[in-house]
Amino acid sequence: MDKAGNRKRGPTGPTLFRQIATRLAGFTLLFALLDVAIVVFTYSSQPESLAQELLTLEAGKAQSATALAPDFLAGPPGAERWSARYVDQQEVAAAQPMIGSVSSPGTLMDWTRRERVPAGYRITGVRSVVQDGQRRWLFMQFEGDGIRPYVPVIVNEIVQHVALPLIPLSALLLLFNVVAVRRVLTPLKRAEAEVDALHPENGLSRLSEVTEPREVNTLVRAVNRALTRLDESMAILRGFTANAAHELRTPLSIMQLSLDRLPPSEVRDELQADTQHMTRLVGQMLDLAQADALAVEPCMLVDLAEIGRDVVAMMAPKVFAANRDLRFEANGETMVLGHAEAITRIYRNLIDNALAHAPGDTPIDVTAGPGPQLSVRDYGHGISDEDLPHIFERFWRKDRRKTDGAGLGLGIVQRLAQAHGGAVTVERPAGHRTLFRVSFAASPQA
Repeated sequence: MDKAGNRKRGPTGPTLFRQIATRLAGFTLLFALLDVAIVVFTYSSQPESLAQELLTLEAGKAQSATALAPDFLAGPPGAERWSARYVDQQEVAAAQPMIGSVSSPGTLMDWTRRERVPAGYRITGVRSVVQDGQRRWLFMQFEGDGIRPYVPVIVNEIVQHVALPLIPLSALLLLFNVVAVRRVLTPLKRAEAEVDALHPENGLSRLSEVTEPREVNTLVRAVNRALTRLDESMAILRGFTANAAHELRTPLSIMQLSLDRLPPSEVRDELQADTQHMTRLVGQMLDLAQADALAVEPCMLVDLAEIGRDVVAMMAPKVFAANRDLRFEANGETMVLGHAEAITRIYRNLIDNALAHAPGDTPIDVTAGPGPQLSVRDYGHGISDEDLPHIFERFWRKDRRKTDGAGLGLGIVQRLAQAHGGAVTVERPAGHRTLFRVSFAASPQA
């Protein structure tokens, strides 16, 4: 789940490759069934061809044996009065004229005869069989009814002309399916990775457009247009927030001055507290809008120690008024590439956060360095494991009834740190302490 509550992975439905493979397998099966139906219909309408093929198939069984095997003597399934024996050339020559299939006397050849009988039909024929280099003549005869005796022929034809051709063809089609579909899905997977990498803080990011396939190109361009419209809407919203916050600062200042002129009373104190809260909220909204639009120039060198001293001096009266100590320490070289005003906001928001969430009279330690980093430490109750993943979310507050903040301070710090190419981390040393550390890019001289 992401921060918005959306699942990073969608429903676990069938993939496009699986759908195509399933349809291809279904098409192959349908084609095979159609081919089987054509074979059965063709041979059923040609009984003479079935008879010839059946005798040839039965003769093939005797090809490898010098004597007729017992299973061969049983004949095909459904055959009645089946007989099979080897005959000499005289018997073959004597029987051939009966079917009128010889071209001249003395010529021997395979022959088949089908004739009607009261019980159905009778099939008679002779096939030449070569055994141990010697040709022999096999005489076969049987009676039958219907298509059952021809089942071996039909099965053999299905295997030879349906199954065997379709198996390599299906394998080739599946291989083509793997190559083609994966090639087509590659741009989609790349686009998926780029979409997952999109971040709200970088509204200028767009998906890489591919030239082919055209459908993927159309989809990517549509997503990019949607991102452009979304970026424009966010720019308008940020502009409105910044303008509204800027316009509210002057009326709030005038209101504060007007409240100062009122005679002391409990109502005036409450109004002043509310006005200060609104002033802080408006200031944070303005900081947030400026943080989103911040661009740090790589040639801007600033001193973290100098900025830290100025911020501590500026916020000391507020901290002292809360009966707290504010301590500052500089360690080593503290020059960084950064924006002075933005770093001032980082210091101020971290000190405000420590002042609000570390109760009692505990001190607040502010440190610049060593190196391109600053830190603010408080000595409060610390941050629980449950709250830790949410502390940098904008407008997040653990208990809105116990704090008058807007939940923007740490979000502003994180955004300003990211604008500097750095990061903010939180450490929880022993003794119920919390330390926020902000790192920056080091200066070229460092």
